[in-house]
Amino acid sequence: MDVKPDLKLVGIARVDNTELACSECGNAFSLEIHKHGFREVSPAWISCLSCGKGEDSRIVTNGLVDEVLAGWVKRQKDPDRDVFTAEWRGIVMTGELYPTLDIHQAIGAAKTVKEGIDTVVAPEVKRWWRSKKKTVKADLKAKRQAVTGAAKDKARETAGTAKATAITAAWNLQTGGAGPTVSVKPKRQRCTVKGCRGGKVTISTRVHSSTGKTREVKILCGVCHRSST
Repeated sequence: MDVKPDLKLVGIARVDNTELACSECGNAFSLEIHKHGFREVSPAWISCLSCGKGEDSRIVTNGLVDEVLAGWVKRQKDPDRDVFTAEWRGIVMTGELYPTLDIHQAIGAAKTVKEGIDTVVAPEVKRWWRSKKKTVKADLKAKRQAVTGAAKDKARETAGTAKATAITAAWNLQTGGAGPTVSVKPKRQRCTVKGCRGGKVTISTRVHSSTGKTREVKILCGVCHRSST
């Protein structure tokens, strides 16, 4: 038997309208109930906090204790009071529990909290998920459009290249490969005579001067015979 009580009663508890009391001292205000054994029909152990005695109950069974613990979730209106009513196989037990939090109560509280969170949070989660899906769809659409646009540009480029290649092949077939005639202007060769500029050489002389004084005169180059006129 576990040292920790499964039920710690406050005030008077009744089973089928009969007060639950210690058979040794008659105390009915501070009793603890322990599940005893593994069968539901096994009698629970009741210990008295007044005289310290304990005994197997004749009317409280393990199954009835389980029903009291299972009904804890339904009794949460006032955290300072834990008044209960439980029924097991036609046996009804009423009373009040000392405020405790055992494993059974913790499980029930966790379920209740989860249900409350689901009630409040679920709509927000759904709205967030819908907006998230819209964003993902928009991103996918933009990516598809980008890929499609790039594919179209590539297809146009390929078509243009193929068209140019076909035109070139047709031209070569008709002309035998002859391209347009390009006249190449021969590069002008510079005269090797020192001082020749544009087919003339500048010299200083008095022979060609009408005044008899030395002056500069341009004469035709004797090598390239080029003239500026």
